[in-house]
Amino acid sequence: MRAIIIDDEPHCISSLKYDINLFCPEVEVIDACHNGHEGISSIKKNDPDLVFLDIEMPAMNGLQMLDQLGGNIPFQLVFTTAYDKFAAQAFRLSAVDYLLKPIDTHDLMDAVSRVKLRLNRDVSRQFDNLKYNFGRPFAEQRVAFPHRDGYDFVNVKDIAYCRADGAYTTVTMADGKSTLLSKSLGEVTEMLPVKLFERIHHSTLVNIQFITQFIKRDGGYVVMGDGVKLAVSRSKKDRILSLLGLERW
Repeated sequence: MRAIIIDDEPHCISSLKYDINLFCPEVEVIDACHNGHEGISSIKKNDPDLVFLDIEMPAMNGLQMLDQLGGNIPFQLVFTTAYDKFAAQAFRLSAVDYLLKPIDTHDLMDAVSRVKLRLNRDVSRQFDNLKYNFGRPFAEQRVAFPHRDGYDFVNVKDIAYCRADGAYTTVTMADGKSTLLSKSLGEVTEMLPVKLFERIHHSTLVNIQFITQFIKRDGGYVVMGDGVKLAVSRSKKDRILSLLGLERW
């Protein structure tokens, strides 16, 4: 894979090039750029397979640089960022690969492995979703759910609950529609904002906003907006009661 690195910090470029050469022999770094303008010129000239793009650069940040390309993104993207874990939520929700600085070599190798699996796929919709999510409150963001032919983009606030189905997860929306994802419940839990979602059982994740009742009998369960009853594990009861503003029993 032919790659370009775009970052305004020379030491970050040098460090990433070193790690790529040492740990990712399938990647050839063909150019390194220090700002968005250089990046645009290099992309048009070199037609790379992969771009490592710093999200925060002076004059023109990474998102603005991609906008300047007119929405045409015929290459794979891995963002590099010093943003904290809360801002990084926007990347996860958008199904966009990112590396937190200082970059961990294992994370780098994992990102390159994922890129290899999706070469030649259009990433424009993920980028559009990232632009939509960036800087918005969690409740207003959208999540990219993968399926066989691509991704479905849904509003986080419209997800009512998720239930484990073996190695898969069934996601139920507020309108009653359900989707089976080829991701474990643990993976889905990591994608969604903790301020809205809570594991009430080892097999169930719920959007707290859609709980309409907490019932003490039969071991304890919640009733969701669609009338579905979901068991609450004993270890989670006090936590759920607290989130709902209720007294412990």
